Amino acid sequence: MLVAAFALVTGACSIDVERNADGSLEIETVLTEESVKNEIAKGIDDPQVNFLTIDMKPGYALVDMERDRDSGIGVDAISFRVDLRVEDGHLAVDVTEAVWNDFPIPQELVDIWNEEIAADLEAEGKKDPDSTLVAVSLSEDALTMQWHVETAQSQG
Repeated sequence: MLVAAFALVTGACSIDVERNADGSLEIETVLTEESVKNEIAKGIDDPQVNFLTIDMKPGYALVDMERDRDSGIGVDAISFRVDLRVEDGHLAVDVTEAVWNDFPIPQELVDIWNEEIAADLEAEGKKDPDSTLVAVSLSEDALTMQWHVETAQSQG
């Protein structure tokens, strides 16, 4: 476990593990702004995106992107807000205020982004497959996720 913890600390994510009196674990993972930006880009999954910025605020993030048009002539401007929350022990994402060249982005696409961004951010922050997300917070420079892990000791 020490090797795994060391590997995590040296990446784009830091980790803090504490054992509770019952033997269960509380794990806190912290993703840097750059890591959050990369995971949002993965969740968007558009190879024509050539520019993406993220402005993290307490509780939400604002995203601005440019993508090359399908015609190859010019770029499209895309912006949206990302809010994070815990839902049934997993990360949930709510993309709102989503516009493409000042026009609303279809809800079907926003729904896909919600799922993909949540899955990518959770995968980056979840370091134990048996962990349950209990809290999430976003600050101006980091995304913090708190996880609970039941162990053999805490279950028996």
